[in-house]
Amino acid sequence: MTQGQHRASFIEEARRRQIVETAIRTIAARGYSQSSLAEIAREAGISKGVISYHFEGKLELLEAILSRVLQEPAEFIKQRVDASGNAVDKLRAYVSANFEFMKTHRENYVALVDLWECRGSHEGGNRFSAEAYAPSRAYLSRILEAGRAAGEFRGRPAPTLASVIQAAIDGVMLQWVFDESAVDLDACRDEILEMISRHVAAPSPRSTTGATP
Repeated sequence: MTQGQHRASFIEEARRRQIVETAIRTIAARGYSQSSLAEIAREAGISKGVISYHFEGKLELLEAILSRVLQEPAEFIKQRVDASGNAVDKLRAYVSANFEFMKTHRENYVALVDLWECRGSHEGGNRFSAEAYAPSRAYLSRILEAGRAAGEFRGRPAPTLASVIQAAIDGVMLQWVFDESAVDLDACRDEILEMISRHVAAPSPRSTTGATP
């Protein structure tokens, strides 16, 4: 590519990112059904034609939004997990990073919950929902299997534990989206971490130092 082509590609990508970010904010505030392309364009300070140039209709924009709100936290969480040590630390980092990202990206989750229902009404919606959960379960399962092999976790099936841990995180997220003031994210995070310590992590060998004969 020439320098001019690189610049054009960069500008187009920046514009697409702006449209997606504005659409997320608009949907979080108004809901998908009330967020027309004209309304999103107005919020972005552009014409509706600019959106139509970058996206072939509202459904393609919807797919781009869903991809964004699922990919961003996944990348954030992976960075935190990769920076951790053993499997127990990685699992704890996974849980903590989920909640850390939630706290700073509420609009993303409000939009995601609204969009999930809308996307499910379109052809292929059930397939998309399955694909959205599969990566997180597989990622958690790898952490759990590695920890079990190293003797850090109990011998429970990794896929089952992965489903339960992810369900706990997402269950809290859903309640928080619907009623922010009723859910203490930090307290819920700590409870999930405590459950991991009690029911997932292998018990530490008892120290006999100083024990009474």
